[in-house]
Amino acid sequence: MKKKAKAKKDERINPVIMAIVVFALFYAIYNSVSIIALGIFGETTIGTLTSYSNRIDDRRAPSNESRTVTKGYSFSVDGIEYKGHSTYRSDEAWSNLKEGETRMELISYLPFFPRVNKPAHLVDFGELGVAGIFHYVVAILGSVGLFWMLRREIWRKKSRKGERSDA
Repeated sequence: MKKKAKAKKDERINPVIMAIVVFALFYAIYNSVSIIALGIFGETTIGTLTSYSNRIDDRRAPSNESRTVTKGYSFSVDGIEYKGHSTYRSDEAWSNLKEGETRMELISYLPFFPRVNKPAHLVDFGELGVAGIFHYVVAILGSVGLFWMLRREIWRKKSRKGERSDA
C-alpha cells in the first residue's frame, strides 16, 4: 500500500514549480520574439532616460559582460507617452543619473503596439550580429520545444491516471 501512495506522489508535478517553469518559458519566448519583431518592424524615436545605473559584476568578464546596466525611459508616439525599462549586460559605463537629470536615447517600438519597446541598440541587427540573432531564434525554438515536451508529459500522465482509475 505504501509503494502505491509513494508512486502516486512521485508522479505529481508540484504546481508551483510547474507555474515557474511555464512562466519562464513564456517570458523567454516573449522577449526573443519582441527583439526580433522590433528589429524587423520597429520604428525608432528619441526618448528620455529617466533613470540609469550600472554596476560592475566581474572585472575579468569577456567583452560586454562585465556590467549590468539598468535604464528607465519614456517616449511619445502620436501624443501618447509610454514608459519602458530595460536591464542588460554590457561594458557601458556612463555616470549614474542624478535627481532630475535626463539624457536622450533612441528607442525602438512597434508602430501598431508601442508598449513593446526597447532601447534601439538592443534590437539593431547590425549590433546584434549573426550570433545574436541566432541566439534569439534558438531561444524561441528551444522554449517552444520545451513547452511542447512539458505539455506532452502532463498529457501522458493524465491519460495514464485515467487508465488506472478505469481499471
